This record gives sequence, structure tokens and C-alpha cells, in this order.
Amino acid sequence: MNFIQRFGYYLVGIALGTIVVFFVWDKKKTTFCYLPNCRILKDIRLKKRAFDPAVQQLINTKTLDTAAITDAYTNGSVDFSKSNTKLTSCKTYVIENDYLQKTYEFLVANCDSTAVIKKVVIK
Repeated sequence: MNFIQRFGYYLVGIALGTIVVFFVWDKKKTTFCYLPNCRILKDIRLKKRAFDPAVQQLINTKTLDTAAITDAYTNGSVDFSKSNTKLTSCKTYVIENDYLQKTYEFLVANCDSTAVIKKVVIK
């Protein structure tokens, strides 16, 4: 088998593999989440949400929309310089996000089974 035939089989295999991965990736909603920012946000998204009473008051008075929180958990940016990741019980992360022409900064305590939003700063 010469080089041209081997290269042809290689290209056919790559094409078939790409098609299979494309359909599996689409159906399972698989994400590429290996970077630290993405891993923290995914971990927080999977946990039960809880709110500090002050944050709950912002939600009740409609100053803060829960859609802003959901968007921050999906598209936000974790500021590791302001976060406290050395704690053993509940690590705290600062998540910054722009949503509807406002900048939100959430202080989230990432515990074992819940993610508690401790503080919200709206700029």
C-alpha cells in the first residue's frame, strides 16, 4: 500500500470521526470545560442556589433579576485575585459579568452542596 492510499484511508477516517463527534456533541450538550474559569462556573451551576438575606432582598425588590445571576454563572468571569480559594469549608469566588448594560460583581461561597451568593455589587 503506497502513501497515497494510506493518506486516502486516513482522510476517510478523519471525516467519519468528525461527523460522529459532531452529532454526539450536539445531542449530549457536551462542553469543553478544562480551564479554571469554566470549571468553577460549571461547579457552581450544578449546585443548589442559595441567597444571603441582603441578596434575597435585592431580588424581592426587583433590583436584581435572577436572569443576571444565571447569565453570570454561564458567561461570567471569575476574578481569582479577589477570590479566596484557600478556605477548606466554602471557597469564595468573585464572579464579574456584564448583563443588559450593567456590570455585576457576585461574591459566591462555593460549599459542598450549595452555592450561596453572599454579596452583589451593581455598577
